[in-house]
Amino acid sequence: MTSHPITPADVQLLRRGLAIGNRAVVETIECEGVRVHLAEPGRWYDTRPMLDPREHASEMIDMAAEAISYGETAGLVRRHAEHRHLVCILMTD
Repeated sequence: MTSHPITPADVQLLRRGLAIGNRAVVETIECEGVRVHLAEPGRWYDTRPMLDPREHASEMIDMAAEAISYGETAGLVRRHAEHRHLVCILMTD
């Protein structure tokens, strides 16, 4: 396998891919989760419908769980301190 130095174009491509992936995670939660209004500030979503085996195939549940986990790790969402099924969207872009 031949390797080449990473170019600015490579870095830009990776940044674009990451931005697209981040937006897709947030959009998935916004579309598949249920918006809830709490006394706490922020856009909160109930993620339980995304993970319901009566509603989705196991592959879809795995993808949703991975998206939520990634979103939390990447700082796109945060879980509610008491109700872990609730997430607040942090990504503003």
